[in-house]
Amino acid sequence: MQHRVFVSSTFTDLRDYRTSVQDAIRQLGAVDTSMEHFGARDARPREECARIISQESDSFVGIYAHRYGYVPSGSQKLITEAEFEAATGAKLPRFTYVVDGEALWNPKYIDSGRPARCLERFKRRLLADLIVKPFASKDQLAVSVAADLGRHLATQQLKRVEPATPSKSRAALASAEEWNRLRGGVYLANHGLFLVHTLSPSRERGQLFDIFIYVHRHKASDTPEIQCAEFFLGKYWGNTVFRVPNKGGLVGLSTSAYGEFLCVCRVTLRDGTQLMLDRYIDFGATVPPRPSRCS
Repeated sequence: MQHRVFVSSTFTDLRDYRTSVQDAIRQLGAVDTSMEHFGARDARPREECARIISQESDSFVGIYAHRYGYVPSGSQKLITEAEFEAATGAKLPRFTYVVDGEALWNPKYIDSGRPARCLERFKRRLLADLIVKPFASKDQLAVSVAADLGRHLATQQLKRVEPATPSKSRAALASAEEWNRLRGGVYLANHGLFLVHTLSPSRERGQLFDIFIYVHRHKASDTPEIQCAEFFLGKYWGNTVFRVPNKGGLVGLSTSAYGEFLCVCRVTLRDGTQLMLDRYIDFGATVPPRPSRCS
């Protein structure tokens, strides 16, 4: 059975964004169960939305820009907020995207007054409850949805393992000793050195994240001195090798990117030994976007 994804957003202002996301969903082999089934209008039946989300959907994609949208008669909340609550109540995996506050936007689709305040309250709730990814264009949004939803679909196929009971732990001791020897061998081969990275929202226009990559010591007292590290990030960086000498602090570099990539690093130790390390810079660990313009 195909994975069913409910796409929630206001419609008029995000029509093209929805189309791009729905195309990405279909390319993953999934199917969308969204407002287009109601004739593609903002004022769709709240109860029918809740039913489709809870009974006919396997995951939820929420897209939010600068409009609070339609509020059903007798309700204090917009329909997209009600859809988010229905997905929460149904315990669906929720993938949430909020427009970058610096992205250019048509002024007629930017709320003011009470709707803007209600929207900002809802966005604060999203930021408090979930990992939210920013977007500045329909293509960037589609890429993010494809990556996040694709990762989710792939992880559903992974084998689930549970913590071992004491009896099972004893039975697996011989095997564990072998694995620990292999694990210790990795530490020895690397001289206790590994590449790590952290992410933060990019300050550079057109980039998604600022990335910090550096050599990390497992146990400083047990590892030799680093003379320098050479980093190679690929063609987007001009196929340049960036040499970073050890000046007593972190040995690493920072950059900006809009997509994931592989970093390869050659570390030279004081005694002349050279180690090859690598790190795939994954954007799965996301961070909240910049504040919205209508705040």
